[in-house]
Amino acid sequence: MYPSQIGVLLRDTAGIPQVKSVTGSKILRILKKNGIAPEIPEDLYNLIKKAVAVRKHLEKFRKDKDSKYRLILIESRIHRLARYYRKAKKLPANFKYTPASAATLVS
Repeated sequence: MYPSQIGVLLRDTAGIPQVKSVTGSKILRILKKNGIAPEIPEDLYNLIKKAVAVRKHLEKFRKDKDSKYRLILIESRIHRLARYYRKAKKLPANFKYTPASAATLVS
């Protein structure tokens, strides 16, 4: 479960608008402290998930030129974010996005 999902769950069920105001620290920091933080940042994970969905769509509809173009844009965003997270040391230095391994990262 990702930090935003935890925040939405706490907001909707327990009526906690901001976790930081209750605990004094953010959700991701709490998860990191307990050793259960996700290994891939959430925004990068969501982009990879979207790219896998578009690739699956393109297998069925090969002539969909707009989806091909959007896939290029999504993957360039993935590469940019991955470069940033490697520099910020939130991803391992040898992390590399490849469409073949993307399906295994998401599932």
